[in-house]
Amino acid sequence: MKMKTKLNIGHGVLAGACLALVVATGANAEPRTTAATLLDRLQIEDLVTDYYAQLGGEKSASFGEEYMDDGELVLGTRVVKGREAIKAMYAGIKSPDASKPRPHMNVMVSNARVTVTGNTAHGEFIYTGVIAVAPDKAPEVHEQGREIDEFVKVKGEWKIKRRQIINDANAGFGAPPAKPAG
Repeated sequence: MKMKTKLNIGHGVLAGACLALVVATGANAEPRTTAATLLDRLQIEDLVTDYYAQLGGEKSASFGEEYMDDGELVLGTRVVKGREAIKAMYAGIKSPDASKPRPHMNVMVSNARVTVTGNTAHGEFIYTGVIAVAPDKAPEVHEQGREIDEFVKVKGEWKIKRRQIINDANAGFGAPPAKPAG
């Protein structure tokens, strides 16, 4: 009799723990991607992937059109406002050694987390920039970081409203603000 009581209590504790786990992990929460948002999510991921593909090499004539007219690019403490200002900033990036062309960089985008809500979306990505210095040398990781984006769908096309770059591994482009000493 005592063993049956202990088993019943044990089952009750186990059931309660499972219920608490389900509630705590949000098992009843809406999924981030649904059939209704899948196409939008894929279009946003394509937008980000295509954008990064141009950063490493030749930029198309339409580079920068991914932004809204009043789009914003946040690079550490630097904020660039407006599509034309963003395009000008990228056009002004030159090779560190003026006698040599900029090394080719491939930028890989991963860990996409995109949430679509109607005609707006929020996205978070990890990027890794790899430089191919020479064909006979191993590629080098140049930078790695995260980006946090806000998107708006305009006339059926997704545009970047705000893009924040947080460079976790390279103290240059997009570096987070320096921490105060002390």
